[in-house]
Amino acid sequence: MVYSFPFLLFVAVLLFLYYFLFKNHQWLVLLVGSYAFYLYADTGYSVFLVVTTVMTYFGAIKLEQLSDFQKKSIKENKEKWTKEEKKEFKARISQKKKLLLAMIVVIAFGMLMVFKCKKFLPYSWLILPLGMSFYTFQSIGYLVDVYRGDIKAEKNFLHYALFVSYFPQIIQGPINRFDKLHYQFFQRHGLSFRQLRSGLWLFLWGLFKKLVIADRLAMFVNTVTEQKDVPAGSIVVVAVFLFNIELYADFSGGIDMVCGISEMFGIQLTENFRRPFFATTIGEYWHRWHISLSNWIRDYVFYPLAFSKIYANFSSKLSKKNAHLGKTIPAGIVSVITFLLIGLWHEFSYAYIAYGLWHGFIMAGAQIFEPLFGYLNRLFSLNKNSYSMKLFGRTRTWILISIGEMFTFTGSFSGFIRLFHQIIHDFSWYRVITDIEMYSLTYKDFIVVSVGVIIWYVVSVRQEMGMHIREHIAAQPWIFRYAITVGVIMTILIFGIYGSSYNAADFIYGGF
Repeated sequence: MVYSFPFLLFVAVLLFLYYFLFKNHQWLVLLVGSYAFYLYADTGYSVFLVVTTVMTYFGAIKLEQLSDFQKKSIKENKEKWTKEEKKEFKARISQKKKLLLAMIVVIAFGMLMVFKCKKFLPYSWLILPLGMSFYTFQSIGYLVDVYRGDIKAEKNFLHYALFVSYFPQIIQGPINRFDKLHYQFFQRHGLSFRQLRSGLWLFLWGLFKKLVIADRLAMFVNTVTEQKDVPAGSIVVVAVFLFNIELYADFSGGIDMVCGISEMFGIQLTENFRRPFFATTIGEYWHRWHISLSNWIRDYVFYPLAFSKIYANFSSKLSKKNAHLGKTIPAGIVSVITFLLIGLWHEFSYAYIAYGLWHGFIMAGAQIFEPLFGYLNRLFSLNKNSYSMKLFGRTRTWILISIGEMFTFTGSFSGFIRLFHQIIHDFSWYRVITDIEMYSLTYKDFIVVSVGVIIWYVVSVRQEMGMHIREHIAAQPWIFRYAITVGVIMTILIFGIYGSSYNAADFIYGGF
């Protein structure tokens, strides 16, 4: 657990070694520490991390060698080869590169899918290895970048092993890019109190969201979903609403913690959240939620499909009949495919397939019916930038997101139907007041959560307005800074760990 005493002690020891004993070999401290952490946390499945690292390391080198061989051969035979011979040679090399890339991708994702598809296989006892989804996507992204020639293959195996296994990110992401992270590992990072303090504040903020908000809400949400008798529709609506808050507080809280730890080592991880519940459309939501996954899918799935010959031919044929449909229908199909993959990334199940398709069809529909929406805006003189329209857009997006989360709420499509039926046929609004304490949390617990959510919302509003909260706090007098730090720690200890209904739930996205 990221906030367990042994883990925090491990980080403290690593920081001491990093800044004092081995300051000339800091990257080696991170490598040894990362593998020590992984072997301790997930010893039995560490072989998959090693196999993925070795396979993608040598695969990238081979891809680069093929590219270099192609350039060298063309240069040497510039005067000898005809255009057809040069074209044929390029095609042969390209085919070899594609075959090698495809083989590694199939093996890497094949290993991952064995664990993702365990519900459909006679191996339900399998447990997804720690961080497997994240390091698989990260390694394949690196391999594709080398294949495209965007980056050079890393020749030092230990350097590359650190990129794949870096212990803060491997817990639950974010999915980092080689060119953005690699160079940071090998810079000399001097000890900076300001940097340590900033990382600690980010860690504490994530811990606050996780323990005070997410883990308390998890108790209520889990009690609702695990009941054999379907609760009243009003209870279901509240549970789905709170599940969205729980999911965000849990995932973003965990990301804040690992980013804060990484910042203490002087290494900035990629941004993964940008206040998603301020989004006014589903498209904007996915530009703010799990950004590293969305960007990965965009760069390595959406764009390759959108620029493929099949897409171009299909779009061209449709455009002859209708220019708008020729542009939007193929794009909509690609959106559905990419969001289906996002659903499968979470889990290979009917619930997450439905979750992915729901988001995909909304995105496709938004593109196809954009002229109609524009016409309605002009007809009723609606200003999209007005506060009321932004509020409407955020509410609409929240509702659409909530419906999508209902597919995953119970973990089955039949569960979604059962809950939706209950909302329609037995809403019973008064049950929210009379029955709420039957679901593990008292009214006092809800007051604690409500105050926590208000604090989170106020901070988010200030961030949305452009304020850098930690920089703002750092600029205040020292007594204010320490009062804030001590206050957050005491709040976490009292209302998180020592709260009457505390339950140290695992990170939700740790299971993905």
